[in-house]
Amino acid sequence: MILQTNIAPISVGYNNNTLICKFGSHKVEREPSKVIAAQLADYFAGNKTTAFTCELPDGTVFTRKCWEACRNIPFGETRTYAELAKSAGSPKAARAVGQAMRKNPLVIITPCHRVISSSGKLHGYAGTTDPQCKELRRKHFLLSFEKGIMKA
Repeated sequence: MILQTNIAPISVGYNNNTLICKFGSHKVEREPSKVIAAQLADYFAGNKTTAFTCELPDGTVFTRKCWEACRNIPFGETRTYAELAKSAGSPKAARAVGQAMRKNPLVIITPCHRVISSSGKLHGYAGTTDPQCKELRRKHFLLSFEKGIMKA
């Protein structure tokens, strides 16, 4: 399933029995569940302000802790990579958190766009700081979108 959004198309479905939700048009072997599809539609309609209901994908113990901590960031709010590292039980592992976010196969569902630099600025997991790069434009769009939902 390709979900057309105001920022970019998002591919949602299963490959190798693993749920993916990522920017771009990617082929999937099987469509997502109706629940996930409805939750994503609700999100982009501005009606979803609660966590998504799907399991964490496979990953290392640390990576899964990072993804779980990321899912606990409220809509419209942000946390720094360092704060997420602390939430994941490894307070000195901010860079490793960045790598865990880079491996996130479930954008929006595991909202890595809510993770920012310790300076409070948008910052990509790969060290990206150019506000015009694709990654940071998406982060900015999604954070602004969520803040707009929360004000409504």
